[in-house]
Amino acid sequence: MLRFAIIFLLCLAVAPLVPALVEKRLGAPAGGPEAEEPEGGERLYRISRNRQGHFVADAYLNGRAIDMLVDTGATTTVLPESVAEDIGIFTTPSDFKYSIRTANGTVHGARAVIDSLRLGNIRLRNIDALVLKDQSLGEPLLGMSVLNRLQRFDMSGGTLVLVQ
Repeated sequence: MLRFAIIFLLCLAVAPLVPALVEKRLGAPAGGPEAEEPEGGERLYRISRNRQGHFVADAYLNGRAIDMLVDTGATTTVLPESVAEDIGIFTTPSDFKYSIRTANGTVHGARAVIDSLRLGNIRLRNIDALVLKDQSLGEPLLGMSVLNRLQRFDMSGGTLVLVQ
């Protein structure tokens, strides 16, 4: 019985290390974003298409983890007001003076700057963004104001690859 207790305790001690060892051995989990830095110094970030056919990036805006829908049709990166506040961007009603045409019609937005954005090991600073009222935007959009600052982005086989 003592042997079983010792083996059980050893398994409990090693169990938290198993996911890191498996991920290191096999790479990033299937279906999740992946960051890598190849020999040429380029920084890559891979995003697999989700079940709805969209690419959702695990981004860090001003140090806060935010899921963002990659939208090549969005001229700029766009944040709902509540997300903007979560990352330290505060607006006043008078800031919402810019007319923005969306698929749902024209809304008013406020200009903002995201101090830092991280996607895996890709890092960008001073990102132009717009803030929309929460009822006008369901989720944050990673738009061309980010994608244009990359060396390139490619889509192949259900994976979007961002390269800095």
